[in-house]
Amino acid sequence: MAKILDVSKIDLEGLELAIYVRRKVRTGYAILVAIVLAVVFYAAYYTNFNLVELERGSPHIWKLLGRMFPPNFEPLAEISGPLVETLQMALVGTTLPIPIAMFLAFYAATSTRRIHWLGNLVRVALNTLRTVPELLWAMILVSAVGLGTFPGTLALTLHSTGSMGKFFYETIEAVDEGILEAMKSTGANRLQIFFFGIIPTILPNIMSVVLLYWDYNNRSATVLGLVGAGGIGFLLTSAIAEFEYQQAITVLGVIVIILTIIDRTSAAARSRII
Repeated sequence: MAKILDVSKIDLEGLELAIYVRRKVRTGYAILVAIVLAVVFYAAYYTNFNLVELERGSPHIWKLLGRMFPPNFEPLAEISGPLVETLQMALVGTTLPIPIAMFLAFYAATSTRRIHWLGNLVRVALNTLRTVPELLWAMILVSAVGLGTFPGTLALTLHSTGSMGKFFYETIEAVDEGILEAMKSTGANRLQIFFFGIIPTILPNIMSVVLLYWDYNNRSATVLGLVGAGGIGFLLTSAIAEFEYQQAITVLGVIVIILTIIDRTSAAARSRII
C-alpha cells in the first residue's frame, strides 16, 4: 500500500510541475505579445499611421483611378520593345552574379575559407552590395554611363551578387562536415572538395535561390525606369509624368500580367527542384 501511495504522490507532483511550467510558458508568451504590440503601436504613432486620414483622402484616390479608365490600348505596339528589354535586364542581372557570388561565397564561408580576415572582408563587401538598393545603384550608374538598360542591368547584377553571395555562403556552412572530412581523408584538395563535395550537395538550394531572384529581379527591373535605367518602367514613368494616366494603366496592366506569369513559372520550378 505504501508503494502505491508513493507512486500516486510522484504522479501528482509531476502533474503539478507540468501545470506550473505550462502557466509559465503562457505567461511568457503573453508578455512577449504585449511587448510586440507596444512596439508596433509606438512605431505607428511616430510614423503618423492614421486610417482616419486615409478615409478622408479616399475620394482623391477614386478620382485619380477614374482618370485612368478606360485604358488606352493604342500604345500596346510600343510596349513590346521596352518589355523585352526589362526581361533581358532581369535575365542578365540574375545569371551573371551566379559565378561571381559563388566565387565570393567560397572565401566567405567559414568551412571553406583559409584566411580569416579575407573572409570577413568578403562578407563586408557582400553586405554592402546587397544593402544598397537597386534604385540607388541605378542612379549612380546612370550618372556614370548614361541612360539606358546598361546601368539598370549593372544595378541588378551588383545587388544580386551581394544577396546571392550571402545565401550561398550560408548554404555552404550548412553542409555536413562529415562529407568534407570524408573527402579530405581521400586526399582531395580544397577545389575538389568544393566542386565535387559541396556543389552537388547545395545545388538544389542554389537553383531555388536563383529562381527566386530571377522573379525578384523582374519586378525590380520595372522600377529602375524611374531613374532612366530603361525598360518598361521608363515607359510607365513617362506616361505618369505626362499625365497620360490611361496609357499608364495599360502599361501597368501588362507588367502585372507578365510578372504573374513569371511568378507562377518560378514557383512551379522551385517546387519541382525542392
